[in-house]
Amino acid sequence: MGYRTFVSMKIALIGTGAIAEAYARRYLHGGHVVLMAWLDSDTTGISNELAEYDNLYACSIEEAAAAGDLIVITTPPKDVREVAYWLGDVRRKVIVDCTSNVHTDSESQVSTVCAIKAITGAAHIVKVFGTRGYERLLRPLFGHEEIQLIMVGESKKAKEIVKILSINLGVQRFFDMGAGEAIPLFNEMTSAWRKLAIEQSKTLPAAVPVKI
Repeated sequence: MGYRTFVSMKIALIGTGAIAEAYARRYLHGGHVVLMAWLDSDTTGISNELAEYDNLYACSIEEAAAAGDLIVITTPPKDVREVAYWLGDVRRKVIVDCTSNVHTDSESQVSTVCAIKAITGAAHIVKVFGTRGYERLLRPLFGHEEIQLIMVGESKKAKEIVKILSINLGVQRFFDMGAGEAIPLFNEMTSAWRKLAIEQSKTLPAAVPVKI
């Protein structure tokens, strides 16, 4: 992957729904090429807004993974294993795990990073959690800084690429929780965070959107 890819990357975005669309919109607006794919290959999942971008392409998971400089997974955790099998040879590629177990019971939860690594053999995997919407909770301060993106993983390369890409999308403040041993804590923290946000959104007045 050359220097030019940090200017305009080909991003394989695997998943559907509001989270996938939010990521796609930001990547597209940032000038990146987005190769959008999901398990059932149903292109009706692309909204009219996204369809207006000429740098968005719908394709299969195999095609997206093969062509992408970066692979971003936003599927439900239960689908991660199947997605990983469809990726093909991605051992040298960076994979960003944006999944969350927040909507699954304790018996159905998946250790997604471990699953992706075991199935693909990929060395550069990073799990991320964006704090957008944190105005509904306590302000996430580390020292005197408001953190916008928290990450965990063993690959320094993956983390640096995520930082460069995220800066291009307007994120400037990061917190690195550490390597693989921190993943269980990361999962517990993000699950609790999202559950609190969901519950508070039912009772709190609408918050002013935070620009990041």
